[in-house]
Amino acid sequence: MKGVILLNHNDNTRIVEEEEKSRFLRSIIDEAGVPQEQLDFWTMDAPLSIEQQLKLKGLFSTYGIQTIDDRAGELKIYMDNKLVAEWHKPTYKLKKDLSQLDRRKRIYLEMTVSCWSLFEEEEIPSPSE
Repeated sequence: MKGVILLNHNDNTRIVEEEEKSRFLRSIIDEAGVPQEQLDFWTMDAPLSIEQQLKLKGLFSTYGIQTIDDRAGELKIYMDNKLVAEWHKPTYKLKKDLSQLDRRKRIYLEMTVSCWSLFEEEEIPSPSE
């Protein structure tokens, strides 16, 4: 699945990437059948505290979920040692919209997000992606 997110040219892209990656991970966990009441501690409003991260790690262990989040921005999610989802590092394009009256809004970033999961029916990942 691919998606596009428009950002102000001065937005912190690293923070936006982490927020979107966190939403993706949460959606996969929801699809995996982890009961919502066990995820009450995880709000999408702020990064997880150390205590919350430990709690999440315990849930992952209980449900056979493993994540590999590398420094390059890629995320792989495994369930019972089977790859079930991937988040790829977003790409960016600097764009210009001359129709904007406010000069500060004329330049913006287009963030393209690419990810897939076994829970999606439309697409099957190809080895070349």
